[in-house]
Amino acid sequence: MKSPTFEVGKEEEKIERLTELVRDREDFPALLPIMRKQGATGILQPSDYDDALKYREQLPKFLTSESLEGSAVEIFDEIIFDFDGVLYDGMYAVNRAVLGMIETMADKTIPLPKTIEDIATSFQSPFQKYYRRFGIFLETPEEITSFRDAYREVQTKVNAEHHTPATLFPEVKAVLDAMKAAKRVNPNLKIHIISAGSAKHIQEVLTQHGVIGDFDQIHAECHDKVAMIQFIAERAPKKERVVMVGDLPSDIKDGQKVNGVRTLAVARTPESREWLGMYLPDYIVSDLSGMFHLQSYAKELQNQLQP
Repeated sequence: MKSPTFEVGKEEEKIERLTELVRDREDFPALLPIMRKQGATGILQPSDYDDALKYREQLPKFLTSESLEGSAVEIFDEIIFDFDGVLYDGMYAVNRAVLGMIETMADKTIPLPKTIEDIATSFQSPFQKYYRRFGIFLETPEEITSFRDAYREVQTKVNAEHHTPATLFPEVKAVLDAMKAAKRVNPNLKIHIISAGSAKHIQEVLTQHGVIGDFDQIHAECHDKVAMIQFIAERAPKKERVVMVGDLPSDIKDGQKVNGVRTLAVARTPESREWLGMYLPDYIVSDLSGMFHLQSYAKELQNQLQP
């Protein structure tokens, strides 16, 4: 079935017209609630439909799956961290800048996010596809460069007005210290960063906090995370002992595309926990300290669904 593109709407006439885009007339109304829980917003994209379909099809198997529980440093040999939103607490400025760009440039006839919380539970990478939901099309290198420059100006202004310098999350230093100690027991343990962010920025932040030496490899300005996860997994003793740690659906989906790799979602609010749970990660933690007592998300869902 070819994936359709359609716009979120409340009018029943619009829903009826949009169901013409799918082979089964009952399919779209059944999948729409899933898409909304997965954070679909603005003009829905084919990937929204695919994600919802994947969730519905994979949920029964996921509920019967088993994930090892306990400490990440005992379960895994390769731990891969995303940077922003996982290690680095700079998401307020990011989300406010994204909202500012949408408010300035978006097609106002499209349903738009109104708060930074709306951004926080809908944003997906790559950013070009996310902004397309709101009628902002970034097709050429020149358009992308110009947009990035404008975005950085807004983000700098937000940082100045907010008066709270972005920094590592409070638990990060203790978590990295514990992982450093674990390496003495498990010499195979390696700690990575994969990020699309600036190499200079990441190195400056990690150096400032004295933790840059805690990482075995830092892959910055990485715009194909799947390929990098695959690269790491292929060199690991066992792929099932590799975990991708992220705070966005794209992080979870990227990890899931590499056979055998496990996924761990960092959801720092109840809203983001529900949102990220719709992508069926192996584990969800409220902050990184939870990595030392991981519990299977499949079991959590099983308990929720029990009468």
